[in-house]
Amino acid sequence: MGERWNDASARYAAAAQPAFEAGRDAALRLAGLLISSTMGSRHMLDLPVRAAALEALQNADDLFSALAPTPQVGHFHFHLRRGLDELRTAFAAVDAELAGKAGVDPFPVLRAAWSHMEAASHALPGFETVDFKQSCCAWHQARLAENQGGFNGGLLDLDS
Repeated sequence: MGERWNDASARYAAAAQPAFEAGRDAALRLAGLLISSTMGSRHMLDLPVRAAALEALQNADDLFSALAPTPQVGHFHFHLRRGLDELRTAFAAVDAELAGKAGVDPFPVLRAAWSHMEAASHALPGFETVDFKQSCCAWHQARLAENQGGFNGGLLDLDS
């Protein structure tokens, strides 16, 4: 962010948050379904969770299309757009698999989408791919700190 931050960039960041979160949600749901399908059968990809993931992606696309990027947020905008594009490609690969057509393996495409989501999360403050502050491990770390007189680090230090 070499250029001066301005009100338009701040408005963009506020408006981009729901688009980012919807894209992140779609990616996480699709990842869960793909992992489940490798342990079971293809019918796992037909679950209502898949429909919810696709709905989250459509929501992200709709919200993204309304964004007005400024030069200060261009890097974030680029990665969010690429992440959503890759997610659409991953869903198309899943659809091709369900239709019995040979196509692209959805896992590498999903990994590419996630890489762009992570890059976007590093481009602007306040955008997290995974919020470890609310995780089970964070709860355990807090209990360890209470019980051990202030343990704060090592294996469970998720904020570093």
